[in-house]
Amino acid sequence: MESFILLHNNLYPKSSHLLMSNFKVLLEKLQIPIEKTQTLALEGKFLPFIERVKYYQKLFLLLLEAQETNHKILLCDSQSLLEIKRFLKALYEETELRESLIKECGVEIDILSLENCFVFAPEIMLNALKDSHLKSKCWQGFKCALILDRELETWAIESQIIVGLEEITGLKIMPFFKESYAYLMQVNQVLAYKMGAADYYEMVDSGVDFILTPNIGNFELMDQNAVELKIASGRDDLEIPLLFIPQVILALFEETASCNALQFKEHKILPRML
Repeated sequence: MESFILLHNNLYPKSSHLLMSNFKVLLEKLQIPIEKTQTLALEGKFLPFIERVKYYQKLFLLLLEAQETNHKILLCDSQSLLEIKRFLKALYEETELRESLIKECGVEIDILSLENCFVFAPEIMLNALKDSHLKSKCWQGFKCALILDRELETWAIESQIIVGLEEITGLKIMPFFKESYAYLMQVNQVLAYKMGAADYYEMVDSGVDFILTPNIGNFELMDQNAVELKIASGRDDLEIPLLFIPQVILALFEETASCNALQFKEHKILPRML
């Protein structure tokens, strides 16, 4: 199997560390080799406040490295996936951006080639799991909400990722396609908590046992700032936890199906289902 460059989006350090540490364990278990790990902070909502060329230059150089070394970049969170898609779209549409990057980096840009330099980790993970013959049904009878970025709705349908997760885990999954409001915590915390609380309690009131997300911003807002969301909503209940996809998958393996192995103690809303 080809080896990958693992992209660690550390925009929210605690949340991204929890995601990455679980993903690394899962990748090792599935024997998916990692050549190296590259750390970047990716969130396009902050572009009005930073220099665009410098922001995109780091991402561009990583894509070039993947292209030149014949490795694909493995994206573990949906924010990174969206940022790369937006970057490539900007390269197509903005001549000034292309010319600035060519000048800064001293290389020509082959956008079509760059489009084949990355892959979303859940897709690789599900393909590997199809051949693993897992028999665990520890999630049988559980119902969860899957909160996905609104821009990924078409991708979710075409990739059949929800169907794949249900088949492998035994979960009943209810998709919610939402914008992430985590970025607002940097500019307007009151609004961030209000918007986050509205989305969180909408999913809670749908009768799910937990909430699943591939978005580190959603986890940061809804778990790491859970008490603030509860206060903003005026509710007195705060029991439905958030999980990352690799935590749900690792729970299917006997040796990693424990609260300690899955790092549940790092959650503000403690998962109590295992």
